[in-house]
Amino acid sequence: MKHLILFDIDGTILNFKHGIAKELFAKMLEELFEKEIPDSAIPQFHGMTDLQIIKNISENIDVKFEDIVPKVNEIWAKMYEMFQEHSLEENVTILPGVEDLIESLYNNQDTKLGLVTGNFQQNAYLKLGVKGLNKYFPTGAFGCDNSDRNMLPPIAINRVNNYFDTEVFNNYNTIIIGDTHRDIECAQKNNIKVLAVATGSFSSKELSVYNPDKVVENFSNLEHSLNEIYSLLNTN
Repeated sequence: MKHLILFDIDGTILNFKHGIAKELFAKMLEELFEKEIPDSAIPQFHGMTDLQIIKNISENIDVKFEDIVPKVNEIWAKMYEMFQEHSLEENVTILPGVEDLIESLYNNQDTKLGLVTGNFQQNAYLKLGVKGLNKYFPTGAFGCDNSDRNMLPPIAINRVNNYFDTEVFNNYNTIIIGDTHRDIECAQKNNIKVLAVATGSFSSKELSVYNPDKVVENFSNLEHSLNEIYSLLNTN
């Protein structure tokens, strides 16, 4: 039976050096809005889509989000340029065991990989590409597709089906892997099984409050990680 595994990026696959994203968002939006953005206007990014972050900041400084929408492609282009300058090996840390896990799943002919990430598309592949992990994820859904993360899983599944010229993947043979309550919620809202990993900003105890199907501390033990993932897939 074919299965689809949709990965989050930040806190799940890798960590981008703390503080850089917040700094770049503030700088770019200050130029766009032509006004200073206080720290209090910038939300915690954990699990949020980039579009939602921009929306929240605009609301917090009394700028109408609908006035920004026509400029959104310009925003992504500018953000991509800014992130390129900082997407260096020293700023990207791959989390324990992730490379071996991804490679093992990728090499399973019955398993396909995709993304469900809050990063806008260009930035998602930019971050993954620093350590060569972009090759494992042909498509997915991104933080530029919708401000609401809960809307992303159906987009990802549809794109994976289109990419592989199939209709085999659906909510019932897909799982989501992520590190925040928002990853858990977006899976649950779409009746998709979810494995939460405590390698981001939330402990396994904090993640368990949201009732994911499984929680692991990290992926450092490949055999255990695969067993947990395949046990979820085999119950679908």
